[in-house]
Amino acid sequence: MSKSKLQKLIKDNMMLIILILLVIIFCIFSPNFRSFKNLMNICTQNAYFIIATIGVALIMISGGTDLSVGQILAVVGISIALLMQDVGLPVPVAIILGVVIGILLGCFNGFAANLLRIHPMIVTLATMTLFKGVSYTLSGSKSFYNFSESYIGIGQGYLGPISVPVIIVIVVAVVIHLMLEKTCFGRFIYAVGGNSETARLAGINVNKTKVLVFAIGGALFALSAIILTSRGGSASSNIGPGVEFDCITACVLGGVSFIGGEGRVKGAVVGCLILGILTNGMQMIGMGTYTQYIVKGIILMASIGYDTYQQTRVKKAPSKA
Repeated sequence: MSKSKLQKLIKDNMMLIILILLVIIFCIFSPNFRSFKNLMNICTQNAYFIIATIGVALIMISGGTDLSVGQILAVVGISIALLMQDVGLPVPVAIILGVVIGILLGCFNGFAANLLRIHPMIVTLATMTLFKGVSYTLSGSKSFYNFSESYIGIGQGYLGPISVPVIIVIVVAVVIHLMLEKTCFGRFIYAVGGNSETARLAGINVNKTKVLVFAIGGALFALSAIILTSRGGSASSNIGPGVEFDCITACVLGGVSFIGGEGRVKGAVVGCLILGILTNGMQMIGMGTYTQYIVKGIILMASIGYDTYQQTRVKKAPSKA
């Protein structure tokens, strides 16, 4: 392999290399970390987070950002709990309606951004507060427990040695990856995120594409809420808020551009796993909470700094020719 190809391979997979190095380091310092049970536990605990991050990544690739993710998780989780316990609907029906609610909330964000013609970050900052009010109105500030075994099984069940949430993550990641890489709609998403005006001149319906992306994101957020509430066995207005910033952090770590038009599902998943392994590994080796914050901050700054450095080199390359 030539030097240039090796450098490109390292650059394209830097976050994956960092993830592998983190696993090796924690395996050396903590024998308990390298057990299959612990590694599966990390993946299972972060399953809802990974799915939500894939939804955020889609929106960021299309040139937007969604700050209402946590509140959508809360609204969907509470809605499903009410549909099962108060309305008495069967679990499958409640889940389907929960996903529909997630899609509608996502569409609302997309339509609002198009209607107001301002950046989705500003719009979703407003809808974050709106959805928060909806979740507390629905829940009456109460928590919901005592879900049926069939619902709990979604978050706590296993198929052989692999947990159900991990299987769901794999299916979602593969489907979204294929959509982005192998379909016309996926190319539209990258085009709209890269330059919406150029995409419009090329005949792409920019507004429709953005609304559809928010709708898909809403469906993924709903699925994330289902995994989160079924695994924890409870639903409340406090289950989701705050996750949106972790999702954005994981996306940036994984190479998803804030500007839009760039990013991969693989990168978003790797970014989530880096954050999850960091948290678990530092706890395993007995590192203090405040020290964990310092280490996380250093690694995040180094990772983002490296990504910025690489993008700067790419931009400067043509001028040197």
